[in-house]
Parts: sequence; structure tokens; C-alpha cells
Amino acid sequence: MPTPELQDRLFAEACRVLRPGGVFVGSDGRADLPFRLIYLGDTLVPVGPETLPSRLEAAGLTDVRVTPTSRRVHFTARRPA
Repeated sequence: MPTPELQDRLFAEACRVLRPGGVFVGSDGRADLPFRLIYLGDTLVPVGPETLPSRLEAAGLTDVRVTPTSRRVHFTARRPA
């Protein structure tokens, strides 16, 4: 997604379409040099692990878990039942 605002809209839409209790799972690359080189000349708006929990909760999701590794950010969140 080309902007954080559109990413947040995507998170809200995922919450909307999940059935109650459904799980939203995703991952993104960390913005290190190799990752940036892959996207050279393209849109690159990585999802930061520091702000992701509050962004997913603002979209209406709960039970948020964010697991950053050296190369990726993995996350899960649930639509409330």
C-alpha cells in the first residue's frame, strides 16, 4: 500500500470482512538495505513493528501479536467475537 493511511484502511477492511473471531495474519519485510534495493524505483512503505499494534487495534482488531525478526515482521490479530 502506498501510504500508511491506505494501510490503515486495509486493516479496517480486513476487520470488517472477517467473521467474528476470525484471524488476520500477515507479514512484511524489514526496511533494511537489501529490502530497499528490491523496491528501488517502486513504492516502499514498510509496516513498522513499533506502531503496528496500535494501528491494528485502531482498526478494531484485538489479540494483536507482532513478532519482528531481523528480516521480517509477522503479525496476527483477531476480529472480536
